[in-house]
Amino acid sequence: MMLDDFWRIMMSKTVPNFLFPTNFRNGKNIKRLIKDFNVQGYGIAVYLLETLAETEGHQYPISDIDIIADEMKVSIPVINTVISAYGLFEIVEGKDGKQFISLQLNKWLEPYYTKVEKLSRAGKISALKKKQEQEKQLKELSELNSSQHMSNICPTINQSINQSINQSINQSINQDSDSEEEAEKWRKWNENQIHKQIQTDKLEELAIAGKDNQVFD
Repeated sequence: MMLDDFWRIMMSKTVPNFLFPTNFRNGKNIKRLIKDFNVQGYGIAVYLLETLAETEGHQYPISDIDIIADEMKVSIPVINTVISAYGLFEIVEGKDGKQFISLQLNKWLEPYYTKVEKLSRAGKISALKKKQEQEKQLKELSELNSSQHMSNICPTINQSINQSINQSINQSINQDSDSEEEAEKWRKWNENQIHKQIQTDKLEELAIAGKDNQVFD
């Protein structure tokens, strides 16, 4: 939920407070109102002001005056007279027909809305600071995780390099060992061939010598 929406909802649920002058009854128009309708007239005026204060837009349809009349148990003509004859209210043309408002009430509500605006601004600033702090913490956490990840990777890389080197050395040693074994096999084979050839030559020499002896006899 956006902060502006939050304050709009809060304002819609909260009845605005206004500073009601303690000498309100001493105004000439109010004294005349009391003269014409006794103290009941004063009560009607205050009731209408409170009704406007808690109504959205601080305006009320003239067509719904009968509802207020029924609530106060006062005739509609009396309420219409209080609205139109004593300078407390004004009748304006709205999108839904004629409405009555009070410019004096709107002035009394100014301190309330000023306070609400200050609270709204303070809330926005606080939310912005909180968001910036959260972003800062997330950035620091991300950098820390990245650093730890690199620390974990480096030993693994070094270990892989060492394993590769060791494998190359072992392969070279194995190849050298294989070459030596092959050379030894050839050497032994050559020796065997030479030995067989010597024996063959000796046998041939003995055979020839035997033939010569036979002829001589």
